Amino acid sequence: MLLGGLRQQHGFTESIQSQPAQWRQFHLLLPLPGQQGSSVYGVMCGHDPAHGFEYMCGVEVASLQDLPADMGRMRIASQQYAVFKHSGPLAQLGALWGAICNEWLPHSAYQSAHKPDFEIYDATFDWNAGSGEVEIWISVTNK
Repeated sequence: MLLGGLRQQHGFTESIQSQPAQWRQFHLLLPLPGQQGSSVYGVMCGHDPAHGFEYMCGVEVASLQDLPADMGRMRIASQQYAVFKHSGPLAQLGALWGAICNEWLPHSAYQSAHKPDFEIYDATFDWNAGSGEVEIWISVTNK
């Protein structure tokens, strides 16, 4: 899958304000050249405890070459994923991420594949209300 979008670094404590601002800025850029489908992706591009995490708001595109030079690009290879569904306000999404990473993953038969993990927001998600269904895809391998 090829994604184009807006990549930004976020501190863990600041992300409650900085991520919504990133999403607002990203929506102003749509549609992107070569955009395919109506789903929107939020991708965790890496993290470390000292510096926070990099996050990309993106859409699927036909080609990375057609994107403007300042646009973030990502190629997501085929991978095994565990998929979780969140229904409700975005303000509660962090709790599900925490439960997945701190409770489900350590007690499952899987471990992180250390590949991009992502959220999928389909066309029914209500961005104005900040609520709806979101799928979280966690890259995994067998322990």
